Amino acid sequence: MAADSLHLPHLTVQQRPAKNMAARREGLLAVDETTNCVVLLDNNRMIEIAWPPGCAMGVRDGVPAVLDPNGELVGRLGDNVVLGGGHVSPEAAHVTSRTGRTRVFAIAGTRGLPTWARPSAESW
Repeated sequence: MAADSLHLPHLTVQQRPAKNMAARREGLLAVDETTNCVVLLDNNRMIEIAWPPGCAMGVRDGVPAVLDPNGELVGRLGDNVVLGGGHVSPEAAHVTSRTGRTRVFAIAGTRGLPTWARPSAESW
């Protein structure tokens, strides 16, 4: 384990992937300072994210970042992201809430991560 990983914020990671959810949530990747947990800021409201199994924190370009199960960049802290999933209880998302919230936004699927690349009008 790299020494700098000891200072990275935590992710709430599902034990198994959420299914059958198709809500969309957009916001800024941030850290809840009281719990050192990555959250989504939407209209100044902190939403705890239950990331798919295998997601982890890393550093990209000197900034803490969420990485997918393949080690690819999902987003850096401060990035605006779009996520697909749904609001459920931590139990339904197969997680323990790090922030103590009664609802988390569980990202659906094994990779059901954000729709990063938005299609251009030409590809429709």
